[in-house]
Amino acid sequence: MDPSTSSHALELQNLNSVSSGNQEDFTCMAPKLYKAAAEGDTNILEGMPSADLRVQLTPNKNTVLHIAAQFGQLKCVVWIIQHYSADSSPLQRPNLKGDTPLHLAGREGHLEVAKALIRAAKTVSERDIESGIGADNTMLRMTNNENDTALHEAVRYNHPKVVKLLIKEDPEFEYGANFSGGTPLYMAAERGSRDLVKIIIESTNRDRLAHTGPWVEQLCTQL
Repeated sequence: MDPSTSSHALELQNLNSVSSGNQEDFTCMAPKLYKAAAEGDTNILEGMPSADLRVQLTPNKNTVLHIAAQFGQLKCVVWIIQHYSADSSPLQRPNLKGDTPLHLAGREGHLEVAKALIRAAKTVSERDIESGIGADNTMLRMTNNENDTALHEAVRYNHPKVVKLLIKEDPEFEYGANFSGGTPLYMAAERGSRDLVKIIIESTNRDRLAHTGPWVEQLCTQL
């Protein structure tokens, strides 16, 4: 079974369980709302109270934007982003595992969804010029509970187009290692992915690349 399909079924089961009487310290998402976001049904979303879209969460603390991003529902993602207008918090909001919607889009390889999320964050940045680093860079650099960025996830699941996009959007950032010791470049080389190694090396500042150590050259020459 596809991981997304399995996750979909499990989360729906959890939602039904919670809505049947279990008490939680958050407003549990209605199964109808979850299903609409997962299937990209904006007609259902349009009929939901605005407050529900903002506060309802799944047991894994996923928002409607997390769900739409995970399942690659571009139209739904765009609708939700427009509904939130200039608010950057849904873009950067982590779920229980620390994943933002961009983490999930990167993991699943949803290129157009990733583009939409980044484009929305840039719009927020343009409106908030006084706040140091832009919302787009903040989102790109956010790490989950495993210290993975969205780029780590895209590399792990071998999504070259998403990898290229994420690096292009924040080319000066030096991606560190996750809690397993893997940088995006190390992960790509370790997995024997020539395409990903080439993308990362060609997109990375040579001075920063040298700081990763001699193992990089050794691993890359073995591919």
